[in-house]
Amino acid sequence: MNAMKFKSLPVLLSALWFSAPAQALDATSVVEQLAQESYAKRKPMLDRANAAAQARGLTIEALGRACSLMPIRVGAVLTGQAPVEKKSQACLEAQLGLQSGTLAPLLTPPVRWHAGAIYRLHEAVEVYGPAIQRYFTEHFGDTILSAIDFSIHVEETKGSHGERRIRIIFDGKALPYSDDEGWTPLTR
Repeated sequence: MNAMKFKSLPVLLSALWFSAPAQALDATSVVEQLAQESYAKRKPMLDRANAAAQARGLTIEALGRACSLMPIRVGAVLTGQAPVEKKSQACLEAQLGLQSGTLAPLLTPPVRWHAGAIYRLHEAVEVYGPAIQRYFTEHFGDTILSAIDFSIHVEETKGSHGERRIRIIFDGKALPYSDDEGWTPLTR
């Protein structure tokens, strides 16, 4: 396969990804729908910025060097996966030959398909879930945490070195599993 075919592969894959949004909406979660809507709002500016970079022959490395950013950060901004900060916005607009304010819609953080926060919550439950279940059993008997009668509180705290920390409190009813009495045969 020649180099030209390899260069067009990402374009083809992108076209395939975005060509079936109606089908995707039926099979996606709310987070994925919000991410698609967020991306759709950002896409016109992303298209303009990326077209300008291509027209000027600017790589993410060149843009990063010019704006004192790491290339991956510039790439994340230009793929819609990270917000542009105000100080970087002006530099990127100047480098790309865009009118001042063109990239303003990219200032707000995007809703990401696989957000780090969601991934880390899954990871925390996967890693610590068995220990949490053991604690439940030791303190409450054969019990689970109900997510029906439930609330979540999120707050900021300070760590031992003064760093910002996040505390998440899951507040749910201790819901016991059925005991033998619930498993007796029905009499007819």
